[in-house]
Amino acid sequence: MSDGRLTHFSIGVLGLLTICTYGVWYYSFGVLLDPIRLDTGWRESTLAASFSAGTVLIGVSALFGGRLLDRVGHRPVFLLGAAIGGLSLLLASTATSVAVFFVGSAVALGGFGTLGFYHVTMATAVRLNPSDSSRAIAVLTIWGALASVIFLPFSNWLVNELGWRSTVRVLAAIGSGAFVAAAFLIPKVERVASNTPRPSVLSNIADTVRSPAARLFTIAIACGGVAMATLLVYQVPVMVAVGLSSTTAATMAGVRGFCQLGGRLPLAPIVQRLGRDGALVLAFTAMLIGGGLLAVSGTVPVALLFAVIAGFGIGAFSPLQGMKAEELFDREVIGAMMGTYGAILLLAGSTGPVAAGIIAEQTGERRWAALIVVVAATGALISTIGLSRLPRSEQPA
Repeated sequence: MSDGRLTHFSIGVLGLLTICTYGVWYYSFGVLLDPIRLDTGWRESTLAASFSAGTVLIGVSALFGGRLLDRVGHRPVFLLGAAIGGLSLLLASTATSVAVFFVGSAVALGGFGTLGFYHVTMATAVRLNPSDSSRAIAVLTIWGALASVIFLPFSNWLVNELGWRSTVRVLAAIGSGAFVAAAFLIPKVERVASNTPRPSVLSNIADTVRSPAARLFTIAIACGGVAMATLLVYQVPVMVAVGLSSTTAATMAGVRGFCQLGGRLPLAPIVQRLGRDGALVLAFTAMLIGGGLLAVSGTVPVALLFAVIAGFGIGAFSPLQGMKAEELFDREVIGAMMGTYGAILLLAGSTGPVAAGIIAEQTGERRWAALIVVVAATGALISTIGLSRLPRSEQPA
């Protein structure tokens, strides 16, 4: 347990786990989309739907993943994530039919995400550092910002060298190994006994719309999820469609991931100056502008500008949603509530790539994905502006 100082070793381990759980499939899928499609002849909309199905699984299961963390601690959760995610990716790598690939891909993303995404690692970091939880979240998400920096170019290199099937197997081993390491390297956190019965899943869901602040925050998270998921899956395909080579596009996507640090390293002074709501407004504005730039990112200068601005927006959005959730809800159920908001983010977000895939097949134009990003980010921005203007009586203490 923390004595006021951050448990840097444990946060570092959680950070490496976060890098791997997001990197091995959530980020790498966009790089592998075209190689899989060209090698197998499977339809793009079906492949994109497998990604969306995985985010739906995370969204539904996150309602229970956070509660499981509250009940049994991190070790069983991480070991379960290693088994489900790793074995399912191995299944996807051997698939000779799109149905088998669909199941393996979706369950792998669901397993890794439900048991290793931010709603789990942030909650674990908060428990390890109860006296400085906001800084713990900020440091953890600085680690997490490296996921796309590492895995987008790494996956692109792997697929060029080994082909997509061997690449998926390598990614499965990395993901499972990170879960196992975190399970045994992070110390057990003693739970504080409480006589208050834990709220049900339905009660947690109801809490997301119980007050005006919670309702507006929920809408912002849902719209932000659509914008972020669509951008992450289609950033490389859109840049290729408008003129960049696949290697350059993957590199620019990696730069975009690195630029997430620009939304996290200065986050403390930004929040101190603007407040959490104001910082969210800034993040969603950057995501909106980034979506517009993606549609015209066929040259390296514009792609770099997209990387910087969209990277800042996504980089700030991830920790801010955790900080705002911690402000709105009781810490004793923070795992359950972060899981609930993780569910909202991913369930809503799953609709974006599916819609983009269907539209791309019907029109032959992938830039519609960028329009989806712009519209969704606009919805998030409007909701957050409304949240920031609520009377003090309707804001959390």
